[in-house]
Amino acid sequence: MSKYPTATERAEEMETLMAALAIIQVAELDLDEKPPILPVQCAHYLIAADADLLIVPTKPSAAGDHHAVEDIMCLSRCDALLVRVARPGAGEKRVLVDIGIDGLVPVWWREYRPCLIERALHFVPDQDASKPAFKLTKHGLERAADFDALSSEWL
Repeated sequence: MSKYPTATERAEEMETLMAALAIIQVAELDLDEKPPILPVQCAHYLIAADADLLIVPTKPSAAGDHHAVEDIMCLSRCDALLVRVARPGAGEKRVLVDIGIDGLVPVWWREYRPCLIERALHFVPDQDASKPAFKLTKHGLERAADFDALSSEWL
């Protein structure tokens, strides 16, 4: 974003924040009211400590920049969701999420879409069906190996 954002840039930022807040609301996560002290560039991160999760609204142009988030993941020992609104040349806008799993070296699963299945929020691969699915609960992210795998007819 430029030093003086345009109305379009502000609208895109608001749209992404609304998508991140919708994910938080559907998963019934509790955000920290008194977040820990983080670097200034992390001021827009949303933190759900009970779920050990960082929710980071991001611009589509910054979609490949995961290194800054990795540093905070390691510092906070949290997983991360990078939320963005994709604006393809043709077709509808859609919410895409990159999932970062904390560890000695954070692992990223890219381009997932949120999906509500049996009143639980899941993240399913947008393009590559060979990647695992994830479920988001109040207690954090679970990989497909930790719950009954989704059948392809649900997607």
